[in-house]
Amino acid sequence: MENFTLKENARIGEKYYYLKHKSGLDIYVVPKKHLSSYAIIGTRYGASDRSFKTEKDEDFLTVPDGVAHFLEHKLFESEDGEDTFARFARVGGNANAFTGSNQTCYLFSTTENFNENLEILLDFVQSPHFTEENVAKEQGIIGEEIKMYEDDPNWRVHFNMLEGLYLNNPAK
Repeated sequence: MENFTLKENARIGEKYYYLKHKSGLDIYVVPKKHLSSYAIIGTRYGASDRSFKTEKDEDFLTVPDGVAHFLEHKLFESEDGEDTFARFARVGGNANAFTGSNQTCYLFSTTENFNENLEILLDFVQSPHFTEENVAKEQGIIGEEIKMYEDDPNWRVHFNMLEGLYLNNPAK
């Protein structure tokens, strides 16, 4: 693993390889002796991240609730209309994604063709495709998903607790 730094913990018998990519991306490779292989790519942008600015911006931009989750869904759409999940399935991969409070992650697992699956993962997260039509369609899907969570007692208890604990914090 050229250019990677090996990190080991002899006490627990684990090791991983680390590389800081020129783009700033932290890359970790954790070799395991399993039949399945996994890869995940994540960003520090989640549900609580509503205000931000780039180095070029003078002022902060505030976006509506749900943008991170919306983007999570949208990245699975391609310009040619090909289903990203079908792309993974053709090479033996199983893909998924999730958005948390402070991160959004895309992942796959496979028992074969790891490199091909990794290429698909890297391709679709770096090639977003937005049209007025597919944005409107996804807004409806996210709206239905929100209604589903609002009707789930476990989620309601969780979010009611967050609202009670955090008065002036995005976690609320």
